[in-house]
Amino acid sequence: MKRVFMRIAGGFRIMKARLLLQPPINRGGKGSCCPIVIADAQEQKTVSCPLRGKDVRRTGRGLLQKISTYSKGSRFKKFLLSVLIIMTGGFSFCPATFGRSINDGIGTTGFVWLKAVSDAEVSAAGECIAARDGTAGILVHPAAIVTGMDRGTMKLSYVSHFVDTQYGSIGYANKIKDHYLGVRVTYVNYGDFIATNSSGDRTGSFTAGDMGISFNIGKQPREDLKIGATVSYLTSKIQDFTAQAATLDLGAIYTPPFEGLTVGAMLMNVGKVLSGYSSSYTDKLPLYLTVGVRKSLQHSPFTLMADVTFPNDSDISFAFGVEANINDRFFLYGGTRSRSDVDLLSQKSKTNFSGVRTMGFGLNLDRYRFNYAYYPNNDLDNVHKITLSAQIF
Repeated sequence: MKRVFMRIAGGFRIMKARLLLQPPINRGGKGSCCPIVIADAQEQKTVSCPLRGKDVRRTGRGLLQKISTYSKGSRFKKFLLSVLIIMTGGFSFCPATFGRSINDGIGTTGFVWLKAVSDAEVSAAGECIAARDGTAGILVHPAAIVTGMDRGTMKLSYVSHFVDTQYGSIGYANKIKDHYLGVRVTYVNYGDFIATNSSGDRTGSFTAGDMGISFNIGKQPREDLKIGATVSYLTSKIQDFTAQAATLDLGAIYTPPFEGLTVGAMLMNVGKVLSGYSSSYTDKLPLYLTVGVRKSLQHSPFTLMADVTFPNDSDISFAFGVEANINDRFFLYGGTRSRSDVDLLSQKSKTNFSGVRTMGFGLNLDRYRFNYAYYPNNDLDNVHKITLSAQIF
């Protein structure tokens, strides 16, 4: 009788170690992403997820075993890996995340050009950036400036965007003692606009554009960790109206003890709008957090990448990319990133493919590197991006 009781008690303890996802019935309202909670062996945790009214139960035993593998490591490693598993793996457990309602923050921020990526190598692989180090991430990811460079690196990017919009950047990075320092100038040119009066009569034309200057600093406090920060001063002008802002970007890239694996995160556009286009209104900045992973496949030329972005002015977005390395000279890229629900409303009736497609190629010529990215678009102009980097002095 005592053995039977012990078996029953053991069974209850195993049940309590599971993750229970008990979603409420979704009536078309706003969905919330799954707040995945890791349960211990003595306490049962229940989380909710709007999963089309169906109850889904999953065991957390495998996840707990993965986390316990690192129990002998440092607290810092356990913290980083646990956060990454919860934030990226948690959303993969919840398909309802892909069907969220439209975010209330859409259209409520200014300086939206800060979310644009001008680097062609990053853009061609689905715009996956969180775990990109080396030349691709320099002056894009705050921590990617920490590289094994023995020369200064200059980087130029140019983008031909929709309806005559052009933007790009020029930057330089180098190592000085134990720190890596860089500076970058970014610009956006929206072209000419027709000016009219209240009656609709043409009165002339005006221009609009944005510009920013950024200072990047990075350091490698440990062999497996890179950290960095970028401070920027930004201006935006429409005709005779001008807005100004200051931002801080933070980033980290970590190499766990697995061959070919890199994880990273960056928090972008923390700051303040110093002055708006008018004294009566001040915009918010497009704040967002991106976490991601990059894995080089053993005995293969392929590298896989994935990012998850949490913005304050749009829906959670996902990005996936692949890179093919051919003899360290020629590179092929491909990827996709998810659209917001606003985009889906206009695109769903035209195509079942909801992601933004990206592709491109790169050439590595020792001290010089050329990359090209292409975004096909059936409704507007196709987007072309070119980046040239060179190790100079």
